[in-house]
Amino acid sequence: MFSFKQIRALHKWPGILFLFPAFLISITAILLALDGVLHMDGVKINVPIMSSGKYAENEIKAVVASTDRQFAGSKNGLYILEAGEVKSVPELAGSDVRSLLLVNDTLYIASKQGLWRLVGNTIVQLNDKDVFHVSRTPNNQLLVGAGKSGVLLFDRNGAEIWDNQLVKEFSAKLAGSKQKQPQTLHKLVMDLHTGEAIVGKTLMPFWIAFSGIQLLLLTLTGCWFVLRKKPGVKKLKL
Repeated sequence: MFSFKQIRALHKWPGILFLFPAFLISITAILLALDGVLHMDGVKINVPIMSSGKYAENEIKAVVASTDRQFAGSKNGLYILEAGEVKSVPELAGSDVRSLLLVNDTLYIASKQGLWRLVGNTIVQLNDKDVFHVSRTPNNQLLVGAGKSGVLLFDRNGAEIWDNQLVKEFSAKLAGSKQKQPQTLHKLVMDLHTGEAIVGKTLMPFWIAFSGIQLLLLTLTGCWFVLRKKPGVKKLKL
């Protein structure tokens, strides 16, 4: 049998070794829970200690071709193949490019970082909405799938067209045709991990933030217990 002192040592030393990872997990959990407010994808950083010289794998999500150029949208940006050479578009470096629409010499790019337009070598951001797909209507307007924001309609300059009957009918029909998501072990584990299975999707960010704050408090108080000065034993004078 283990003694109380041995049990306390088993509790103490793994806790000390885990202090730094626990601190990182708690801070990042709080930041991820607040990502809807912070929009961290739009914040470009340069951390030398994290630069390993490796390149991210290209996950190609969309391709289109004109007579003299080919375009490829990937999770890491937009690439152009022209005259046998491949070059990336600096403005979209690191952006999640999901869909491409080529209209004559104009390329429309749907990405997590917004809707963009490329004409020649000039690229312009039309808006900063999180968009997944872009297509063209018979009226030469841009029909955009915007994830949780539903279906949106823009003119070719990126101005959103409000109060449009096409979008209203489309959205109303889609709202009435929701399908039940199949349950899998992976989804169950993920929902338990994020807290969605316990508090629901709406309260999930608060659950993650609360868990992060709780872990952060345990980490800080654990550091205090480890680093605090233990009072010495006072000698009594007779």
